[in-house]
Amino acid sequence: MKRVHLNTLCIFVWVICSLFFFCRFSIAEELIATDQALRQVFPKALAFDKKIVALSEEQIRRIEETAGVIFSEGHSVKVIAYSVKEGAQVGGYALEDTVKGKWGGIHYLVALTLEGNVVEVVILDYKEIRGKPIAKRRFLRQYLGKTAQDPLQVRKDIDGVTGATISSRSLTEGVRKLLDAFQLIKSDLDKVGEENAALTNIFDKG
Repeated sequence: MKRVHLNTLCIFVWVICSLFFFCRFSIAEELIATDQALRQVFPKALAFDKKIVALSEEQIRRIEETAGVIFSEGHSVKVIAYSVKEGAQVGGYALEDTVKGKWGGIHYLVALTLEGNVVEVVILDYKEIRGKPIAKRRFLRQYLGKTAQDPLQVRKDIDGVTGATISSRSLTEGVRKLLDAFQLIKSDLDKVGEENAALTNIFDKG
């Protein structure tokens, strides 16, 4: 009888500890706000113009073909884009997105040159337990300089994080998707000020 009670107690303690562990580490952790990340990556910028671009069915089809992603598996059909204003000129771009990790969303920002080369990839927030290393500089620096012409595949030109393969692949797939999307929407981003641009200036330096 005592052994039965002891086993029951052990199971109860294990369940409580498991619930605590899950709740503690599955809550989304914000690492940096979007506007702060933009300022860090583009310190010379005077303003950032935000535009939400809804991808057309044709654009979605082309991205699925070139990037190898399937939008129905959790990818947004809208691209959040920022034009970096340096005086009267655009000095670069940034695209914001969320991909599905093993435990939840990985919210990230991809900064680009005018030509579409990756300047920086920043993890804004995430809900991952074992995927935390993907937010580290030593992993993210692998994306620097990448373009839509690069494979951008784990175990090919990106080294995944041991124990966080799903997170590594999800983020890499997301970056690949955004690089392809950028090639298709860049002309829309350059139409700042037109009637349907729907731009919002998120901050100005005083």
